[in-house]
Amino acid sequence: MTYKVKLVSQTNAIVLLFTLLISFLIEAAIFFPHGLHNQTLSILLTLLEFALGIFLWQVFVTGRTEWTADNNRITVSWTKKFAFADIEDYIFDWMEVERIWKGLDPNYYILKFKLTSGRTITFYHAPFATDDFSDLIKMLNQTFDEKKKV
Repeated sequence: MTYKVKLVSQTNAIVLLFTLLISFLIEAAIFFPHGLHNQTLSILLTLLEFALGIFLWQVFVTGRTEWTADNNRITVSWTKKFAFADIEDYIFDWMEVERIWKGLDPNYYILKFKLTSGRTITFYHAPFATDDFSDLIKMLNQTFDEKKKV
């Protein structure tokens, strides 16, 4: 079965939030000292900036993946990569997986794979995304537990 999961780039998220904050401060410096007397215009400007932030988040911060797992391996294929990132697809055997765990960062759900080579692969999933993440976690844990018993 294939699971479609949206992932988030923390680096791109930090850059985008910093850029939006700077643009808001510049906007405030331009408009507020002279007074923005039109309340409708100020509400419209705020809504426009909020909509732009959501759009840019989807374009630059969010990536899309398809996860498949069989008895031998896990494959993570990127259907939409993060902007400005050269990310390869992940393919690793179940025998390489030493540990799988999910944790909660202040803003993201984290899915980590520790491989027998010592390498740790971390995926950041936004908690508000609607995708197959919870089903993927169940499948990964169940399959990993079955592999450990053998």
